[in-house]
This record gives sequence, C-alpha cells and structure tokens, in this order.
Amino acid sequence: MLLAVHSAFATAQRNNNHQDLAASIARLLSLHSTAIAPPSNTQLHVELQPAGPALAPQLQEFTGNQQWLVSRRRLPEPIDGLDWLELRQNVTRSLQQERLSQLLLIAAAGVSILLTSLLLRPVLYRGLVIPLNALVDQLQALEANTLGQDLVDAELQPQELRPIVLAFNQLQQRLAAAWQREKEFVDGAAHELRTPITVISGHAQRLNRDLLPSATQRSAAVMASEAERMASILDALRDLSRLDSGRLPLQIETLDAEEQLLMAYERCFAAAADRLRLPPPRSEPVLLFRADSQRLQQCLKALISNAMLYSPGLVQLQAEWRIDQVVLHVLDHGPGIPEAEREQVFRRFARGAMAGPTRGVGLGLALVDQLLQAMGGALSIRDAPGGGADVQLQFRVVSHPPAP
Repeated sequence: MLLAVHSAFATAQRNNNHQDLAASIARLLSLHSTAIAPPSNTQLHVELQPAGPALAPQLQEFTGNQQWLVSRRRLPEPIDGLDWLELRQNVTRSLQQERLSQLLLIAAAGVSILLTSLLLRPVLYRGLVIPLNALVDQLQALEANTLGQDLVDAELQPQELRPIVLAFNQLQQRLAAAWQREKEFVDGAAHELRTPITVISGHAQRLNRDLLPSATQRSAAVMASEAERMASILDALRDLSRLDSGRLPLQIETLDAEEQLLMAYERCFAAAADRLRLPPPRSEPVLLFRADSQRLQQCLKALISNAMLYSPGLVQLQAEWRIDQVVLHVLDHGPGIPEAEREQVFRRFARGAMAGPTRGVGLGLALVDQLLQAMGGALSIRDAPGGGADVQLQFRVVSHPPAP
C-alpha cells in the first residue's frame, strides 16, 4: 500500500509539472508569435500542429527504451494558422529515480520489519511466552483435591492475561464447591446406608440359621447376598471418594510378591470351588516391591472375583520379574477384554461388551486402577496365552534377581 501511494503521488506530481511546463510554453509562444523548435535530441520537444485532439499527459516509449511524457493542448492564440501545441518531455531519468526510490523504500521497510521482529521477539517472549508457560505449569499442577486452594495470582500476570486468570479462578472455585458437595454426598450416603445394610444382612443371616420353609430360606439368602453386594458397592464408592480427595491412608512397606499371591490364594480358595491355581515357589531370590499389603490384597481379591465371574475355567496367579518391574498376574480363560475396550473398563461405571448379562456396576477395575496408582503401581490388561485375559499389577522392583 505504501508503494502504491508513493507511485500515485509521483505520477501526479510528474503530470502536474508537465502541464505547468506546457502552459508556460503556450503563453510564451502567444507573446512572441514565434514557434520554438528545439532539437529532437534534447530532453524536451515542442511542436505546433494545425489540428487536435487534446491529449492529457501520458507515457509513450520511443527508440532506445526512452520514456517520454506526451501531451497536446490548444493555444490561447493561433500562430501562423497552427492552433495546437504538442509537448514531449523525456522522463526516463525521473522514472529511474522513482524506481530507485521504490527499491530503497522496499529495502527500508524490510530492514525495519526485520529489526522490529528481532526486537519484538524478546519482548513477546519475556512479556507473554514466559508468563503463559508459568500459567500452564500452575494449571497442570492442580489436583482435584486442591481445587479452590491454589488460586493463580492475577496481579503477577501481564495485563493481557488477567481476565483469563480471573475467569479461571472463578471456574476453579465453582468446581471446588461442586466437588466438595459430591464428596460430602458420597461420604454421607455411605455412612448413613451402612447401618441399615448391616441390620438387613444380620437379620438375613439369622433367618438362614432358623428352621424355615425352603422358599423363605431362599428369600433370606437373596437378602443376605444383596446386602453384601450393596455393602461392597458402598465401600468402593467410599474408597474412590477418599482416593479423589487424597484422604485414603496407605501403609507402604516392602512386600514379597510370592507371599502376597499366597495370601490372596488362601483368602479366595474357599470361594473358588477348586478353580484357583498358584504355581510352586520359585527357587530364585524373592521379588520385593513396595505397596500397601491390605490394599494390594483388596485389589487381588477384586481381580480374582472378576476372573471367577467371567471365566468358567481355571484362574491362575503368577509373579514375574521384568527388567525393573515386579508383575503380578491374574490369568483366566474367559472371553477376555478386547483391546479397544481396555481403557474404557478402567472408567467408573463402565463395563465391557463381553460382560454380557453378568451383574456388576463397573467399579471394580476402576477402584483397582486408582489404588495401584496411589501405591505407585500400574494396572494393565493383556491377552492370556491360549485365550482369556491377563490382568497385570505392575510395581517397581526393590531387589533384582541375578542375571541368568
């Protein structure tokens, strides 16, 4: 745009100067009543003509790539029967100077843009990029249990970021309030429902001990089973709520992998109907890792119960050393879990397509995954050899077996 404006002004000024020169020559000829005929090799050529038409200044190219500005106008008084004055002005040098000025203008603009960008880069980096990175770090450090506590100080942010920071702080406070209401609801519901569920379970068990008709005994057994199921759901919701808020106590200690599997085997064997298998002890050194034994047994029990529920065959427990990890396996021979659903089943109240009509609320794997993360472990699902699911509990190893 700057070049176009500069070119337009230069053209207008050149045309105006040419017209002023033509008007001066016309007045001079009228005063002296003589024709001026300069040589054709000069920068200016004047010619009187008997006929028009009028011609506004326009560029014409002649021999030698010479650019001439040509115009034609009527004389105030005819001279020897000639009424029109044609003026040709050589503007080649003027055009060259104009192009040179344009090139200099382009160069100056380029240099100014380069200098501006070089100067603006550190300004933007210090004034915008660094504060944005610091703000991103602060936002990424937020946890669900610290919402509303670590508000971002808007006064420390650049003026441009303050509205965003204030809006985010307000959003964080609203989320914190909603999160607190949810935790209070879950804790309150779990606490208030525990007593009636315990009462129902106790009465159902007492009815089972009495000599009642078979139909009544079946009803009492269903009541006891459902009460136990409701209690387990409430326990899972309470544990998940405590995990979310960072209030779940953990006793982290060094554990023996095979000893933990043996404990899980002994606790679940009675309900496994001879379907649970544990390999013989290893001759290699023990595999040690750090976790909470009680919560680990809770995870193993949940995984073994799932395997028994969804697999009609045997369920096998194994311990493995893998580079820098201790891996506890719960393998079954059921339908398995498709790879596309393995992330989904870790979400709360989500169940895989292979669950079928089996009863469940979709909290078991979600709770196990959260507990393992709290203990510094990880939960993953693989395909078991020969079909089925291989659910793996992975922990960082404390002692390594010797290399073979």
